Amino acid sequence: SVGKEIERSGKKGALARRLASFSSISVVCFPLCTALQEKTSTRRAELRSSMAVRPIPNELKKQMQRAVIKHTDMNSELQTEVVDVVIGGIDKHAGASGVNLENASRLIKDTLDKQYGAQWHCVLGEGFSFDITAQDGSLMYCFYQGNLAILVFKC
Repeated sequence: SVGKEIERSGKKGALARRLASFSSISVVCFPLCTALQEKTSTRRAELRSSMAVRPIPNELKKQMQRAVIKHTDMNSELQTEVVDVVIGGIDKHAGASGVNLENASRLIKDTLDKQYGAQWHCVLGEGFSFDITAQDGSLMYCFYQGNLAILVFKC
């Protein structure tokens, strides 16, 4: 019965042959499913186009290009110098595939060891927590480029 209706309507493609093998309930549901898929794909295309059109505001670009210090017990002079070392190390090891975190943290640690004495530690990453004991005046926790967390301390 369903197959005869499809033949009468003139549909001879693979889709028509597949529909002929289903029950009449499937044939009734098919236009509804197709309409939902088309609506969903249209909505996805609208979202993609709206995201692609919106440029990043200049104020946000400026904030992402400087370190945002979350916590520190360093004096302001040391803090400024350490931030400069951190930003330089991250920018030096940034590439098309992202930042090489291991090399950047090694460079930051070695630079701080040379400038301020041994036993500096540097942790770079996303989504980590910490509970450490550090020398007074040597701890800094900051973010750079939005979501890259940097923990620098001396013990």
